[in-house]
Amino acid sequence: MSEPTYKVGVIARLFNLSERRVQQLAKDGVIPKPEKGKYDLVGCVRGYIAFLQDRAFGKGIVPIDAQQERARLIKAQADKTELEVKMINRTLIPKNEVENGWSSLVVAFRSRLSGLPARGSQMVLGLTDFKEVEMVLGELVQEALNELSLYDPERNSGFIAQGGEAGGTAAETDGKPMGGSIPAA
Repeated sequence: MSEPTYKVGVIARLFNLSERRVQQLAKDGVIPKPEKGKYDLVGCVRGYIAFLQDRAFGKGIVPIDAQQERARLIKAQADKTELEVKMINRTLIPKNEVENGWSSLVVAFRSRLSGLPARGSQMVLGLTDFKEVEMVLGELVQEALNELSLYDPERNSGFIAQGGEAGGTAAETDGKPMGGSIPAA
């Protein structure tokens, strides 16, 4: 007994494709070619299922038509333009600028933290109460953290003074004591 055969319209409706796509699949060898204008139903179903399985597992690369390629190109151009606009508006920052900013911040903060032991030891030299020593060292740490929060990467400065003026890097001094007065011994 022979397998049932159907016209292209029936196969197209069964696979939820256009008639033209069914003809392309037959031309590409995915499904059997029609005989006398009719398609072998079982052969078409098996072929189309195998095609979908291969595609799902990345085996068969489906040829992309020109319309899909144009749509992909237009989307890529739109994405590129959107990124360029974000860079112009400074809502997107180049990677090297971010890396340089963070590097500068870490160097300034490291320099600032490196000075804490020397400053702290001078400030707690005459203190005998553990709580007082802890408070003085806590103030030094808080001062360093405040400096980090006020860091201005545009100016590469270590901190910004209260009045909004840019100060030097953490390694520079202006001759004034930092972190409050030195307690009497």
